[in-house]
Amino acid sequence: MRTQPVLSDALKCWIEVIEQYDFGPQYLKGEYNKVADALSRRPDFSGALITEFSLTNNVTQSLVEAYREDQFMSEILRRLEAKDKKTSVEFELVNGLLFLEKAGNKRLCVPNSESLRSLFLGECHDATGHFGYKKTAANLLQRFWWPTMMRDAQLYVETCQVCQWDKPRTQTPLGLLKPLPIPERPGESLSMDFMDTLITSKNGMRHIFVIVDRFSKYARLVAMPETAKTEYVIKMFKENWVRDFGLPKSIVSDRDVRFTSELWKAAATEQGTQLQMTSGNHPEANGQAEQLNRAVQHLLRPYIKPNQVDWDEKLALVASLYNNAVHSAIGMSPNSLQLTFKPRLPLDFLLPEHESTVAPGTLEFAHRYEQKMQQAVEQMQKAQAAMIESENRHRRPSTFQVGDRVWVKSSELGQEYGISRKLMPQYFGPWEVLDIAGTDPDGPSYVVRISGHLHTYPVFHASKLAPFKETDQFPSRRSMLPPTMNGEVDIDDIVDHREMPVQKPPKAKAAV
Repeated sequence: MRTQPVLSDALKCWIEVIEQYDFGPQYLKGEYNKVADALSRRPDFSGALITEFSLTNNVTQSLVEAYREDQFMSEILRRLEAKDKKTSVEFELVNGLLFLEKAGNKRLCVPNSESLRSLFLGECHDATGHFGYKKTAANLLQRFWWPTMMRDAQLYVETCQVCQWDKPRTQTPLGLLKPLPIPERPGESLSMDFMDTLITSKNGMRHIFVIVDRFSKYARLVAMPETAKTEYVIKMFKENWVRDFGLPKSIVSDRDVRFTSELWKAAATEQGTQLQMTSGNHPEANGQAEQLNRAVQHLLRPYIKPNQVDWDEKLALVASLYNNAVHSAIGMSPNSLQLTFKPRLPLDFLLPEHESTVAPGTLEFAHRYEQKMQQAVEQMQKAQAAMIESENRHRRPSTFQVGDRVWVKSSELGQEYGISRKLMPQYFGPWEVLDIAGTDPDGPSYVVRISGHLHTYPVFHASKLAPFKETDQFPSRRSMLPPTMNGEVDIDDIVDHREMPVQKPPKAKAAV
Protein backbone atom coordinates (compact mmCIF):
# COMPACT_ATOMS: atom_id res chain seq x y z
CA MET A 1 0.00 0.00 0.00
CA ARG A 2 2.77 2.37 0.94
CA THR A 3 4.49 1.88 -2.43
CA GLN A 4 1.68 3.65 -4.29
CA PRO A 5 2.57 7.18 -5.43
CA VAL A 6 -0.80 8.64 -4.38
CA LEU A 7 -2.89 7.33 -1.48
CA SER A 8 -6.61 7.94 -1.36
CA ASP A 9 -8.29 9.06 1.84
CA ALA A 10 -9.76 5.57 2.28
CA LEU A 11 -6.33 3.92 2.03
CA LYS A 12 -4.87 6.38 4.53
CA CYS A 13 -7.59 5.46 7.01
CA TRP A 14 -6.98 1.73 6.48
CA ILE A 15 -3.22 2.17 7.00
CA GLU A 16 -3.90 3.77 10.37
CA VAL A 17 -6.07 0.81 11.35
CA ILE A 18 -3.66 -1.86 10.07
CA GLU A 19 -0.67 -0.35 11.89
CA GLN A 20 -2.35 -1.12 15.20
CA TYR A 21 -1.82 -4.87 14.63
CA ASP A 22 1.37 -6.96 14.57
CA PHE A 23 1.13 -9.48 11.71
CA GLY A 24 2.99 -10.69 8.66
CA PRO A 25 1.42 -11.35 5.25
CA GLN A 26 1.50 -14.95 4.03
CA TYR A 27 0.83 -15.95 0.43
CA LEU A 28 -2.03 -18.36 -0.24
CA LYS A 29 -2.89 -19.62 -3.70
CA GLY A 30 -6.03 -17.91 -5.07
CA GLU A 31 -8.03 -21.05 -5.77
CA TYR A 32 -7.80 -21.94 -2.06
CA ASN A 33 -8.60 -18.43 -0.84
CA LYS A 34 -11.98 -17.89 -2.48
CA VAL A 35 -13.75 -16.99 0.74
CA ALA A 36 -11.41 -14.15 1.63
CA ASP A 37 -11.36 -13.07 -2.00
CA ALA A 38 -15.14 -12.80 -2.00
CA LEU A 39 -15.11 -10.85 1.25
CA SER A 40 -12.59 -8.37 -0.12
CA ARG A 41 -15.09 -7.36 -2.78
CA ARG A 42 -17.54 -6.11 -0.16
CA PRO A 43 -16.39 -3.05 1.81
CA ASP A 44 -19.11 -3.59 4.42
CA PHE A 45 -18.53 -7.30 4.89
CA SER A 46 -16.08 -7.09 7.78
CA GLY A 47 -18.66 -5.28 9.86
CA ALA A 48 -21.37 -7.71 8.76
CA LEU A 49 -19.37 -10.69 9.99
CA ILE A 50 -18.86 -9.22 13.42
CA THR A 51 -22.27 -7.67 14.02
CA GLU A 52 -24.57 -10.20 12.36
CA PHE A 53 -22.73 -13.47 12.87
CA SER A 54 -20.61 -12.79 15.99
CA LEU A 55 -17.41 -14.01 14.29
CA THR A 56 -14.59 -12.40 16.18
CA ASN A 57 -11.70 -13.95 14.22
CA ASN A 58 -12.44 -14.73 10.59
CA VAL A 59 -14.61 -16.87 8.36
CA THR A 60 -11.94 -19.54 8.05
CA GLN A 61 -11.88 -20.19 11.79
CA SER A 62 -15.69 -20.33 11.88
CA LEU A 63 -15.73 -22.87 9.05
CA VAL A 64 -13.10 -25.04 10.75
CA GLU A 65 -15.08 -25.06 14.00
CA ALA A 66 -18.36 -25.79 12.20
CA TYR A 67 -16.80 -28.78 10.42
CA ARG A 68 -16.41 -30.53 13.77
CA GLU A 69 -20.10 -30.10 14.60
CA ASP A 70 -21.31 -31.29 11.17
CA GLN A 71 -21.55 -35.07 11.19
CA PHE A 72 -21.42 -35.32 7.38
CA MET A 73 -18.40 -33.02 6.96
CA SER A 74 -16.54 -34.49 9.93
CA GLU A 75 -16.89 -37.96 8.40
CA ILE A 76 -15.28 -36.70 5.18
CA LEU A 77 -12.43 -35.17 7.19
CA ARG A 78 -11.97 -38.47 9.03
CA ARG A 79 -11.71 -40.36 5.74
CA LEU A 80 -9.18 -37.86 4.40
CA GLU A 81 -7.06 -38.30 7.50
CA ALA A 82 -7.31 -42.08 7.00
CA LYS A 83 -6.00 -41.65 3.40
CA ASP A 84 -9.18 -43.02 1.84
CA LYS A 85 -8.48 -42.99 -1.92
CA LYS A 86 -12.09 -42.64 -3.05
CA THR A 87 -12.62 -39.64 -0.78
CA SER A 88 -9.28 -38.08 -1.75
CA VAL A 89 -10.29 -38.07 -5.41
CA GLU A 90 -13.18 -35.69 -4.75
CA PHE A 91 -12.22 -33.81 -1.59
CA GLU A 92 -9.09 -31.94 -0.49
CA LEU A 93 -8.16 -30.29 2.80
CA VAL A 94 -6.20 -27.02 2.52
CA ASN A 95 -5.30 -25.03 5.64
CA GLY A 96 -8.19 -26.55 7.52
CA LEU A 97 -10.75 -25.81 4.76
CA LEU A 98 -12.48 -28.60 2.88
CA PHE A 99 -12.80 -28.35 -0.91
CA LEU A 100 -14.78 -30.42 -3.42
CA GLU A 101 -13.19 -30.77 -6.85
CA LYS A 102 -15.39 -31.54 -9.86
CA ALA A 103 -14.69 -30.84 -13.53
CA GLY A 104 -11.56 -28.93 -12.63
CA ASN A 105 -13.42 -26.52 -10.33
CA LYS A 106 -12.63 -26.50 -6.61
CA ARG A 107 -15.54 -25.45 -4.43
CA LEU A 108 -15.53 -24.69 -0.73
CA CYS A 109 -17.56 -27.15 1.36
CA VAL A 110 -19.85 -25.29 3.74
CA PRO A 111 -20.82 -27.15 6.93
CA ASN A 112 -24.32 -27.34 8.39
CA SER A 113 -24.22 -23.92 10.01
CA GLU A 114 -27.24 -21.71 9.38
CA SER A 115 -25.31 -18.49 9.89
CA LEU A 116 -22.55 -19.46 7.42
CA ARG A 117 -24.92 -20.78 4.79
CA SER A 118 -27.12 -17.68 5.09
CA LEU A 119 -23.95 -15.62 4.77
CA PHE A 120 -22.88 -17.26 1.52
CA LEU A 121 -26.39 -17.37 0.12
CA GLY A 122 -26.66 -13.66 0.78
CA GLU A 123 -23.34 -13.03 -0.95
CA CYS A 124 -24.47 -14.92 -4.04
CA HIS A 125 -27.96 -13.37 -4.14
CA ASP A 126 -28.35 -10.15 -2.13
CA ALA A 127 -24.90 -8.76 -2.92
CA THR A 128 -24.99 -9.62 -6.62
CA GLY A 129 -28.15 -7.80 -7.70
CA HIS A 130 -31.03 -9.92 -6.35
CA PHE A 131 -31.22 -11.98 -9.53
CA GLY A 132 -33.42 -15.04 -9.79
CA TYR A 133 -32.81 -18.62 -8.74
CA LYS A 134 -30.81 -19.65 -11.83
CA LYS A 135 -28.24 -16.84 -11.57
CA THR A 136 -27.99 -17.28 -7.80
CA ALA A 137 -27.44 -21.03 -8.25
CA ALA A 138 -24.78 -20.33 -10.88
CA ASN A 139 -22.94 -18.06 -8.44
CA LEU A 140 -23.06 -20.73 -5.76
CA LEU A 141 -21.94 -23.56 -8.05
CA GLN A 142 -18.80 -21.66 -8.96
CA ARG A 143 -17.68 -21.30 -5.34
CA PHE A 144 -19.48 -23.43 -2.77
CA TRP A 145 -20.98 -26.85 -2.11
CA TRP A 146 -23.15 -28.48 0.51
CA PRO A 147 -25.69 -31.32 0.12
CA THR A 148 -28.88 -29.22 0.08
CA MET A 149 -27.43 -26.14 -1.60
CA MET A 150 -29.78 -26.00 -4.62
CA ARG A 151 -32.89 -26.51 -2.49
CA ASP A 152 -31.72 -23.91 0.01
CA ALA A 153 -30.94 -21.45 -2.78
CA GLN A 154 -34.42 -21.81 -4.26
CA LEU A 155 -36.08 -21.26 -0.89
CA TYR A 156 -33.80 -18.32 -0.13
CA VAL A 157 -34.69 -16.58 -3.40
CA GLU A 158 -38.43 -17.33 -3.13
CA THR A 159 -38.61 -15.83 0.37
CA CYS A 160 -36.45 -12.78 -0.36
CA GLN A 161 -38.67 -9.82 0.48
CA VAL A 162 -36.67 -7.46 -1.72
CA CYS A 163 -37.37 -9.66 -4.74
CA GLN A 164 -41.04 -10.04 -3.77
CA TRP A 165 -41.74 -6.31 -3.65
CA ASP A 166 -39.41 -5.34 -6.47
CA LYS A 167 -40.02 -7.84 -9.29
CA PRO A 168 -43.10 -8.20 -11.52
CA ARG A 169 -44.92 -11.53 -11.64
CA THR A 170 -44.72 -13.38 -14.95
CA GLN A 171 -47.28 -16.07 -14.13
CA THR A 172 -50.86 -15.92 -15.34
CA PRO A 173 -52.95 -13.52 -13.19
CA LEU A 174 -54.90 -14.74 -10.18
CA GLY A 175 -58.68 -14.63 -10.01
CA LEU A 176 -61.01 -16.53 -12.33
CA LEU A 177 -63.54 -14.59 -14.37
CA LYS A 178 -66.94 -14.60 -12.66
CA PRO A 179 -69.56 -12.54 -14.55
CA LEU A 180 -72.40 -10.80 -12.80
CA PRO A 181 -75.74 -12.66 -12.81
CA ILE A 182 -78.07 -11.93 -15.73
CA PRO A 183 -80.95 -9.58 -14.75
CA GLU A 184 -84.51 -10.86 -15.03
CA ARG A 185 -85.83 -8.10 -17.31
CA PRO A 186 -84.94 -4.74 -18.92
CA GLY A 187 -84.58 -1.75 -16.60
CA GLU A 188 -83.66 -3.88 -13.60
CA SER A 189 -79.88 -3.37 -13.56
CA LEU A 190 -77.74 -0.65 -15.15
CA SER A 191 -74.03 -0.11 -15.77
CA MET A 192 -72.64 3.43 -15.63
CA ASP A 193 -69.35 5.08 -16.42
CA PHE A 194 -67.80 8.43 -17.33
CA MET A 195 -65.78 8.44 -20.53
CA ASP A 196 -63.23 11.23 -20.92
CA THR A 197 -62.91 12.30 -24.58
CA LEU A 198 -59.76 14.31 -23.69
CA ILE A 199 -61.06 17.25 -25.76
CA THR A 200 -63.56 19.99 -24.91
CA SER A 201 -66.24 20.55 -27.53
CA LYS A 202 -67.31 23.98 -28.75
CA ASN A 203 -70.29 23.66 -26.40
CA GLY A 204 -68.00 23.18 -23.37
CA MET A 205 -68.52 19.42 -23.03
CA ARG A 206 -65.73 16.92 -22.36
CA HIS A 207 -67.12 13.80 -20.65
CA ILE A 208 -69.74 11.28 -21.80
CA PHE A 209 -72.07 9.92 -19.14
CA VAL A 210 -72.64 6.32 -20.30
CA ILE A 211 -75.79 4.50 -19.11
CA VAL A 212 -76.43 0.98 -20.40
CA ASP A 213 -79.08 -1.56 -19.46
CA ARG A 214 -77.41 -4.85 -18.51
CA PHE A 215 -80.28 -6.97 -19.91
CA SER A 216 -81.28 -5.29 -23.17
CA LYS A 217 -77.89 -3.57 -23.76
CA TYR A 218 -79.85 -0.38 -24.52
CA ALA A 219 -77.70 2.73 -24.02
CA ARG A 220 -78.13 6.42 -23.35
CA LEU A 221 -75.19 8.80 -23.92
CA VAL A 222 -75.15 12.18 -22.16
CA ALA A 223 -72.52 14.88 -22.83
CA MET A 224 -71.30 16.62 -19.67
CA PRO A 225 -68.77 19.34 -18.84
CA GLU A 226 -65.56 18.34 -17.09
CA THR A 227 -66.60 20.18 -13.93
CA ALA A 228 -69.94 18.37 -13.58
CA LYS A 229 -70.78 17.72 -9.94
CA THR A 230 -72.81 14.95 -8.36
CA GLU A 231 -75.97 17.09 -8.36
CA TYR A 232 -75.69 17.51 -12.14
CA VAL A 233 -75.12 13.77 -12.64
CA ILE A 234 -78.26 12.94 -10.62
CA LYS A 235 -80.27 15.45 -12.67
CA MET A 236 -79.02 14.01 -15.99
CA PHE A 237 -79.77 10.47 -14.83
CA LYS A 238 -83.35 11.33 -13.93
CA GLU A 239 -83.95 13.26 -17.17
CA ASN A 240 -82.33 10.72 -19.50
CA TRP A 241 -83.31 7.43 -17.89
CA VAL A 242 -85.66 7.50 -14.90
CA ARG A 243 -88.20 9.64 -16.73
CA ASP A 244 -88.51 7.03 -19.53
CA PHE A 245 -87.74 3.68 -17.90
CA GLY A 246 -88.20 4.10 -14.16
CA LEU A 247 -85.88 3.34 -11.26
CA PRO A 248 -83.42 0.43 -11.49
CA LYS A 249 -82.92 -2.12 -8.72
CA SER A 250 -79.13 -1.98 -8.98
CA ILE A 251 -76.39 0.15 -10.57
CA VAL A 252 -72.91 -1.19 -11.40
CA SER A 253 -70.18 1.46 -11.57
CA ASP A 254 -66.54 2.14 -10.84
CA ARG A 255 -65.33 4.17 -7.87
CA ASP A 256 -65.48 7.61 -9.44
CA VAL A 257 -65.72 10.34 -6.79
CA ARG A 258 -69.24 11.19 -7.95
CA PHE A 259 -70.37 7.58 -7.51
CA THR A 260 -68.78 7.30 -4.08
CA SER A 261 -70.13 10.63 -2.81
CA GLU A 262 -72.62 10.69 0.03
CA LEU A 263 -75.09 12.60 -2.15
CA TRP A 264 -75.16 9.82 -4.77
CA LYS A 265 -75.51 7.14 -2.07
CA ALA A 266 -78.37 9.07 -0.45
CA ALA A 267 -80.18 9.42 -3.79
CA ALA A 268 -79.81 5.68 -4.44
CA THR A 269 -81.12 4.81 -0.98
CA GLU A 270 -84.07 7.14 -1.44
CA GLN A 271 -85.10 5.45 -4.70
CA GLY A 272 -84.40 1.91 -3.44
CA THR A 273 -81.43 1.23 -5.72
CA GLN A 274 -78.49 -0.95 -4.67
CA LEU A 275 -75.05 0.38 -5.62
CA GLN A 276 -72.53 -2.23 -6.78
CA MET A 277 -69.11 -0.64 -7.12
CA THR A 278 -66.07 -2.37 -8.55
CA SER A 279 -62.76 -2.72 -6.74
CA GLY A 280 -60.11 -0.13 -7.56
CA ASN A 281 -58.53 -0.15 -11.03
CA HIS A 282 -60.44 -3.23 -12.14
CA PRO A 283 -62.52 -2.17 -15.17
CA GLU A 284 -63.25 -5.81 -16.05
CA ALA A 285 -65.86 -5.85 -13.27
CA ASN A 286 -67.84 -3.19 -15.17
CA GLY A 287 -67.25 -4.72 -18.58
CA GLN A 288 -70.67 -3.74 -19.94
CA ALA A 289 -69.90 -0.02 -19.72
CA GLU A 290 -66.28 -0.47 -20.80
CA GLN A 291 -67.35 -2.30 -23.97
CA LEU A 292 -69.83 0.46 -24.75
CA ASN A 293 -67.06 3.04 -24.30
CA ARG A 294 -65.04 1.33 -27.03
CA ALA A 295 -68.11 1.11 -29.29
CA VAL A 296 -68.83 4.84 -28.84
CA GLN A 297 -65.25 5.75 -29.76
CA HIS A 298 -65.44 3.54 -32.84
CA LEU A 299 -68.75 5.08 -33.96
CA LEU A 300 -67.73 8.69 -33.30
CA ARG A 301 -64.54 8.70 -35.38
CA PRO A 302 -66.16 8.55 -38.84
CA TYR A 303 -68.70 11.30 -38.13
CA ILE A 304 -66.82 14.08 -36.29
CA LYS A 305 -64.83 16.87 -37.94
CA PRO A 306 -61.01 16.70 -37.99
CA ASN A 307 -60.78 19.27 -35.19
CA GLN A 308 -63.07 16.99 -33.09
CA VAL A 309 -64.92 19.87 -31.40
CA ASP A 310 -68.37 18.70 -32.58
CA TRP A 311 -68.33 15.25 -31.00
CA ASP A 312 -71.14 16.07 -28.54
CA GLU A 313 -73.48 16.96 -31.44
CA LYS A 314 -73.05 13.43 -32.85
CA LEU A 315 -73.91 11.55 -29.66
CA ALA A 316 -77.61 11.19 -30.57
CA LEU A 317 -76.64 9.67 -33.93
CA VAL A 318 -74.13 7.33 -32.29
CA ALA A 319 -76.69 6.17 -29.70
CA SER A 320 -79.23 5.49 -32.46
CA LEU A 321 -76.73 3.51 -34.53
CA TYR A 322 -75.72 1.42 -31.53
CA ASN A 323 -79.26 0.72 -30.28
CA ASN A 324 -80.51 -0.28 -33.73
CA ALA A 325 -77.65 -2.71 -34.44
CA VAL A 326 -77.91 -6.39 -33.52
CA HIS A 327 -75.97 -7.04 -30.32
CA SER A 328 -74.01 -10.31 -30.30
CA ALA A 329 -74.78 -11.00 -26.63
CA ILE A 330 -78.58 -11.03 -27.07
CA GLY A 331 -78.96 -11.88 -30.78
CA MET A 332 -81.16 -8.83 -31.51
CA SER A 333 -80.99 -5.05 -31.35
CA PRO A 334 -81.20 -3.29 -27.96
CA ASN A 335 -84.13 -1.20 -29.25
CA SER A 336 -86.27 -4.24 -30.07
CA LEU A 337 -85.75 -5.64 -26.56
CA GLN A 338 -85.95 -2.41 -24.53
CA LEU A 339 -88.73 -0.67 -26.49
CA THR A 340 -90.60 -3.93 -27.34
CA PHE A 341 -90.43 -3.02 -31.05
CA LYS A 342 -87.82 -2.25 -33.68
CA PRO A 343 -87.88 1.41 -34.81
CA ARG A 344 -88.27 1.87 -38.54
CA LEU A 345 -85.20 2.98 -40.48
CA PRO A 346 -85.16 4.82 -43.85
CA LEU A 347 -84.63 1.60 -45.80
CA ASP A 348 -87.60 -0.06 -44.08
CA PHE A 349 -90.01 2.09 -46.13
CA LEU A 350 -88.81 0.35 -49.30
CA LEU A 351 -89.41 -3.16 -47.96
CA PRO A 352 -92.68 -4.93 -47.17
CA GLU A 353 -93.42 -5.84 -43.58
CA HIS A 354 -92.69 -9.52 -42.90
CA GLU A 355 -94.30 -9.67 -39.47
CA SER A 356 -97.81 -8.69 -38.57
CA THR A 357 -98.15 -5.89 -36.04
CA VAL A 358 -99.62 -6.86 -32.67
CA ALA A 359 -101.21 -4.24 -30.45
CA PRO A 360 -99.49 -3.72 -27.08
CA GLY A 361 -101.45 -5.02 -24.11
CA THR A 362 -102.81 -8.09 -25.89
CA LEU A 363 -102.00 -11.67 -24.94
CA GLU A 364 -100.29 -12.23 -28.29
CA PHE A 365 -98.04 -9.21 -27.72
CA ALA A 366 -97.11 -10.42 -24.23
CA HIS A 367 -96.45 -13.95 -25.53
CA ARG A 368 -94.16 -12.68 -28.31
CA TYR A 369 -92.25 -10.41 -25.95
CA GLU A 370 -91.84 -13.23 -23.41
CA GLN A 371 -90.37 -15.42 -26.16
CA LYS A 372 -88.04 -12.60 -27.16
CA MET A 373 -86.76 -12.18 -23.58
CA GLN A 374 -86.25 -15.93 -23.19
CA GLN A 375 -84.27 -15.96 -26.43
CA ALA A 376 -82.12 -13.09 -25.14
CA VAL A 377 -81.44 -14.90 -21.83
CA GLU A 378 -80.37 -18.08 -23.63
CA GLN A 379 -78.10 -16.07 -25.92
CA MET A 380 -76.51 -14.24 -22.97
CA GLN A 381 -75.90 -17.54 -21.16
CA LYS A 382 -74.09 -18.90 -24.21
CA ALA A 383 -72.04 -15.71 -24.54
CA GLN A 384 -71.08 -15.83 -20.84
CA ALA A 385 -70.07 -19.49 -21.05
CA ALA A 386 -67.88 -18.82 -24.11
CA MET A 387 -66.29 -15.79 -22.46
CA ILE A 388 -65.55 -17.68 -19.22
CA GLU A 389 -63.95 -20.55 -21.12
CA SER A 390 -61.81 -18.20 -23.20
CA GLU A 391 -60.67 -15.88 -20.41
CA ASN A 392 -60.03 -18.48 -17.71
CA ARG A 393 -57.51 -20.26 -19.91
CA HIS A 394 -55.12 -17.49 -18.97
CA ARG A 395 -56.06 -17.15 -15.29
CA ARG A 396 -55.48 -19.07 -12.07
CA PRO A 397 -57.89 -19.53 -9.15
CA SER A 398 -57.02 -17.43 -6.14
CA THR A 399 -56.42 -19.27 -2.86
CA PHE A 400 -56.05 -16.41 -0.37
CA GLN A 401 -57.61 -16.94 3.04
CA VAL A 402 -58.44 -14.54 5.86
CA GLY A 403 -55.26 -13.96 7.85
CA ASP A 404 -52.88 -14.48 4.92
CA ARG A 405 -50.39 -11.74 4.14
CA VAL A 406 -50.26 -10.45 0.58
CA TRP A 407 -48.45 -7.90 -1.56
CA VAL A 408 -50.50 -5.20 -3.32
CA LYS A 409 -49.50 -3.81 -6.72
CA SER A 410 -48.05 -0.34 -6.38
CA SER A 411 -50.19 0.80 -9.33
CA GLU A 412 -53.26 0.34 -7.08
CA LEU A 413 -51.99 2.91 -4.60
CA GLY A 414 -51.67 6.65 -4.98
CA GLN A 415 -48.40 7.94 -6.39
CA GLU A 416 -46.40 10.30 -4.22
CA TYR A 417 -45.38 13.67 -5.55
CA GLY A 418 -41.91 13.75 -7.07
CA ILE A 419 -41.60 9.94 -7.20
CA SER A 420 -41.04 8.19 -10.55
CA ARG A 421 -43.55 5.43 -11.26
CA LYS A 422 -40.91 3.52 -13.28
CA LEU A 423 -38.51 3.39 -10.34
CA MET A 424 -41.12 2.48 -7.73
CA PRO A 425 -41.32 -1.06 -6.31
CA GLN A 426 -43.75 -3.33 -8.13
CA TYR A 427 -45.57 -4.20 -4.89
CA PHE A 428 -46.14 -2.80 -1.41
CA GLY A 429 -46.85 -4.65 1.82
CA PRO A 430 -47.07 -7.31 3.02
CA TRP A 431 -50.51 -6.70 4.50
CA GLU A 432 -53.12 -8.97 6.07
CA VAL A 433 -56.25 -10.20 4.29
CA LEU A 434 -59.17 -9.17 6.51
CA ASP A 435 -62.13 -10.54 4.58
CA ILE A 436 -63.31 -12.00 1.27
CA ALA A 437 -65.55 -9.59 -0.65
CA GLY A 438 -68.88 -11.06 -1.71
CA THR A 439 -70.35 -14.48 -0.97
CA ASP A 440 -67.97 -16.61 -3.06
CA PRO A 441 -65.30 -18.24 -0.84
CA ASP A 442 -62.81 -18.06 -3.73
CA GLY A 443 -63.04 -14.30 -4.05
CA PRO A 444 -61.90 -13.05 -6.39
CA SER A 445 -61.80 -9.75 -4.44
CA TYR A 446 -60.40 -9.31 -0.95
CA VAL A 447 -60.39 -6.73 1.83
CA VAL A 448 -56.77 -5.95 2.79
CA ARG A 449 -55.48 -4.10 5.86
CA ILE A 450 -53.44 -1.46 4.04
CA SER A 451 -51.51 1.26 5.84
CA GLY A 452 -53.61 3.99 7.38
CA HIS A 453 -51.94 6.86 5.51
CA LEU A 454 -52.90 5.38 2.13
CA HIS A 455 -56.26 6.86 1.20
CA THR A 456 -57.25 3.93 -1.04
CA TYR A 457 -60.31 1.72 -1.04
CA PRO A 458 -59.05 -1.47 0.68
CA VAL A 459 -60.79 -3.99 -1.63
CA PHE A 460 -58.55 -5.45 -4.33
CA HIS A 461 -59.10 -8.01 -7.05
CA ALA A 462 -56.91 -11.11 -6.79
CA SER A 463 -55.07 -10.14 -10.00
CA LYS A 464 -53.74 -7.08 -8.13
CA LEU A 465 -52.32 -9.20 -5.28
CA ALA A 466 -49.39 -11.57 -4.85
CA PRO A 467 -48.81 -14.10 -2.05
CA PHE A 468 -46.24 -13.26 0.61
CA LYS A 469 -43.69 -16.05 1.06
CA GLU A 470 -41.58 -16.41 4.19
CA THR A 471 -39.49 -19.02 5.99
CA ASP A 472 -37.77 -19.41 9.33
CA GLN A 473 -34.91 -21.44 7.85
CA PHE A 474 -32.61 -18.42 7.50
CA PRO A 475 -32.95 -16.32 10.68
CA SER A 476 -29.43 -14.91 10.20
CA ARG A 477 -30.08 -13.54 6.70
CA ARG A 478 -29.28 -9.88 6.33
CA SER A 479 -31.90 -7.18 6.66
CA MET A 480 -34.34 -6.99 3.76
CA LEU A 481 -35.71 -3.55 4.63
CA PRO A 482 -35.50 -0.93 1.85
CA PRO A 483 -33.12 2.03 2.30
CA THR A 484 -34.39 4.85 4.50
CA MET A 485 -34.58 8.49 3.46
CA ASN A 486 -31.88 10.54 5.21
CA GLY A 487 -31.93 8.21 8.20
CA GLU A 488 -35.70 8.58 8.65
CA VAL A 489 -38.02 5.58 8.92
CA ASP A 490 -41.37 5.36 7.13
CA ILE A 491 -44.29 4.57 9.48
CA ASP A 492 -47.01 2.32 8.07
CA ASP A 493 -49.65 3.02 10.69
CA ILE A 494 -50.15 4.71 14.08
CA VAL A 495 -51.36 1.99 16.45
CA ASP A 496 -51.78 4.21 19.53
CA HIS A 497 -50.85 7.66 20.74
CA ARG A 498 -50.56 9.56 24.00
CA GLU A 499 -50.73 13.28 24.52
CA MET A 500 -47.93 14.69 26.63
CA PRO A 501 -48.40 17.92 28.61
CA VAL A 502 -46.34 20.80 27.34
CA GLN A 503 -44.62 22.79 30.04
CA LYS A 504 -45.13 26.49 29.77
CA PRO A 505 -42.01 28.61 30.00
CA PRO A 506 -41.67 30.48 33.30
CA LYS A 507 -42.77 34.08 33.29
CA ALA A 508 -39.97 36.56 33.45
CA LYS A 509 -39.96 38.76 36.50
CA ALA A 510 -38.75 42.27 36.16
CA ALA A 511 -37.23 44.13 39.09
CA VAL A 512 -38.78 47.50 39.71
